[in-house]
Amino acid sequence: MKKARTKPIGQILIEKKLITQEQLQKALEVQLQEGGLVGQILVKLQFVTREQIEESIYEQTHRAQKLENVLLEMGMLTQEQLDEAVKLQETKGGALSQHSIDLGHISEEDLVSALVTQFGFPYLELENYEIDAELVKLVSKDIAVKYSLIPIDKIGNILTLAMADPLNTSAKDQIKKMTELDVEAFISTFSDINNAIAKYYA
Repeated sequence: MKKARTKPIGQILIEKKLITQEQLQKALEVQLQEGGLVGQILVKLQFVTREQIEESIYEQTHRAQKLENVLLEMGMLTQEQLDEAVKLQETKGGALSQHSIDLGHISEEDLVSALVTQFGFPYLELENYEIDAELVKLVSKDIAVKYSLIPIDKIGNILTLAMADPLNTSAKDQIKKMTELDVEAFISTFSDINNAIAKYYA
């Protein structure tokens, strides 16, 4: 799989509507005169906060590992289909891949197959899997619903999650910080995880 091109930080900030083209141009002029990194200059000019820059750099670094980019690279989604899912996400929230499934662009099986084939994530069918109710309490229902995941096992300091999108590093990082445990992931379908959330967080 060819690596996705990394966008310049300025372009990412414009796409996220955090800065304008004019503000970026001003920062580039300052960079030309004084040197330094564009991101740092934008913070110095108070166009964005350091937190917004850090978040955008994180996205920039992990772009090639985003699920939607993987599906694009594999030819399982077209750019037009992805754009359609993005519009739906902007109005309804939720995961892009879930919207792609709802729109009929890909199936849950396609999604699982892509992640197993490309990244070797082990697949777990949750329907017949019994989860310890105490284990579920380690992750709040809000987080489980937001990221379509559920804790399934804990051995020592390693917490294993079933995730619909195991490429979502921000979700893993958040749970790692919240539980102070190392995180590993299995892949399960959105349907299986939603059913498990309904069962164990009832």
